[in-house]
Amino acid sequence: MWHRRFVCLWAGQTLANLGDVFYIVAFISVIYAASGSVMYTAFVPVVILSAQSVSGLTAPLFFRRWTLSRMLVLSQALKTALLAAAAVCVDRETGTQWLWLLYSLGAMIAFMDGWANPARNALVPQLVLRQELMRANGLLATSDQTVHFAGWAAGGLLVAWLGASTVLWGTVAAYVLATLAMLGVKPKLANAEGEAGLRVSPQQPQGDWLTGWKTIRNVPLLRQLVALDVVMGIAGAVWIAAILLPYVLEVLGQGEEWWGYINAGYLLGSIIGGTLLLKYAGRMNRQLPRWLVAGVSGSALMTLLFGSTPYPLAALLFSFALGPFLEIALVSKQTILQQETEQAALPYVLSAKGTLDALVFGLSSLVMGALAQWLGTRAVYLLSGLLLAVAVGLAWRLWQKWPAHAGEQEQGQTF
Repeated sequence: MWHRRFVCLWAGQTLANLGDVFYIVAFISVIYAASGSVMYTAFVPVVILSAQSVSGLTAPLFFRRWTLSRMLVLSQALKTALLAAAAVCVDRETGTQWLWLLYSLGAMIAFMDGWANPARNALVPQLVLRQELMRANGLLATSDQTVHFAGWAAGGLLVAWLGASTVLWGTVAAYVLATLAMLGVKPKLANAEGEAGLRVSPQQPQGDWLTGWKTIRNVPLLRQLVALDVVMGIAGAVWIAAILLPYVLEVLGQGEEWWGYINAGYLLGSIIGGTLLLKYAGRMNRQLPRWLVAGVSGSALMTLLFGSTPYPLAALLFSFALGPFLEIALVSKQTILQQETEQAALPYVLSAKGTLDALVFGLSSLVMGALAQWLGTRAVYLLSGLLLAVAVGLAWRLWQKWPAHAGEQEQGQTF
């Protein structure tokens, strides 16, 4: 697993993800300071999520023409140029009209992520052996969680200490390093054919923007995985700040600091779960559907217990325990998807799935927020636990239909 191309992918994506957190923190700080409006500030994540969703729809058009490694280099290089323009914009701020330019640049940066995310996840099976795939996914997931755990706190401190402009220029430097790392993912010219199967010719009718959706529709296992994703996505909407914060204040009877404790507890649990995945990935890879069922079952139980308790310390414990279970479920699901999807179709499937995930999250956040207002926050956490119980049934069904030979085949390396 630890060869040049995978290490470059891991290091470059970790730097890029850390930069993503830092620039969002800086944008939020700058926009709030300039406008004094909470609404304008809250609009930042909405713009970013919307741009990523639209980008997921366009990514297949580029997968037809470019290799995945070239997509990563191009998207990261464009993000670097756009963020440099945003840093210049912040340095020369005058009035409030420039804020719309900042929103536009932020949307274009996020748009590039809609290309990079499916390209990264589709590249992983090409860089590691089949039996190492779960360990590789676990490492990437743990790195992502660690970046988000430390990045938001560190980003806020750095903006307060150095100022938003300095943080943005520092992030540009991190993006430059990430771009250079992405160049290391590209195979040598002699081995360039290793990625030939990842690029669908424009003349092939299956290589259009509907390829991913058609593949999901036509492959029963992918349909089951996507259905599981949708149910888990709806259930996961209860962890947004708009629901969790009122739950802490009203049900647990604690101050806002407990909202931070519970979030930190979950993220720490996720990091521990990812570490366990790295250690035991070899065993777990042979029984992926079983571990998927175990992860979803544990997530359902912890969510129900979290929504049932009035005790803050118990809620913190259940939030912490949720992290490893959910991490196991997500990594198992991702690994199954990568192993059981044809290489040429995988980028298209991942881009379609990413668009669907973003759409489900946005709509379910609105629905869960409305239900929390109507029924109370405790009720939506119990509803989330019941939805995850339905997801357990879907995961169990997938396990029962799992082919006996799955997991025994090995996937060759192409580096």
